[in-house]
Amino acid sequence: MGAGQAAVDKVSKGLRKGFQFLAAQVKALRRAVRVDNFRLAQRLRMGLALYLRHLKEPLRNDVERLVRVSGLWVRNVGDRHWTKRNIQRIIRQIIPRLNTSHIQLAGSG
Repeated sequence: MGAGQAAVDKVSKGLRKGFQFLAAQVKALRRAVRVDNFRLAQRLRMGLALYLRHLKEPLRNDVERLVRVSGLWVRNVGDRHWTKRNIQRIIRQIIPRLNTSHIQLAGSG
């Protein structure tokens, strides 16, 4: 194994460990929305956006939608109650996929 492959493996391992934090961040956003903590929700949203480029399509689209819809909730655009329910629905779809042992990373086969 060459030095280049070792570096790629190290980065991949680091990203996989980072995705454990992604699951925790999504769960924390769920709690922040449930208790109407707008400041915490905004900070968690900004952190979620950093993961987007490392995810593959189906999960990436859902996390992107979560960031977009939670932004509407934080800024109080439209019906906040409906937006809150929509966020909770999106999170219920995302969490089972984050709890699986394999997360599809962008750039991996």
